Amino acid sequence: MSVKKEELKSIKLSAKGILVGLDDEGFHIEDEKSGDIEVLSLDDIKELLVGKSVNIAFANKEPLEEE
Repeated sequence: MSVKKEELKSIKLSAKGILVGLDDEGFHIEDEKSGDIEVLSLDDIKELLVGKSVNIAFANKEPLEEE
């Protein structure tokens, strides 16, 4: 039997809201409650994640229409 100990560092960038724009600066996300718009910048993504193993997911959540 082999015992292995690993110390892992995890970096997570997340944003929740309405995607209102996408440009050279990054993802412009509007908070659904306050209306504030923040940017998940491409510079942050490049600095923190380029050259690393990543898992990327985009999801769209909308209520189902009732018939």
